[in-house]
Amino acid sequence: MRQCVKDIGKYSFPHRMVDKLNALINEVVTPHNVHNFKEILDKWIHGDRTL
Repeated sequence: MRQCVKDIGKYSFPHRMVDKLNALINEVVTPHNVHNFKEILDKWIHGDRTL
């Protein structure tokens, strides 16, 4: 990640989310459609880490 000089850069979407998205397991990231992605991500976020 590059360093941000202004506050707008610190709080932008890529700066906040890249590390979190890269930390997801493969089963969460590679579903067949958006609906399945949302379901699996919700389970992952709410503590069902046994996917």
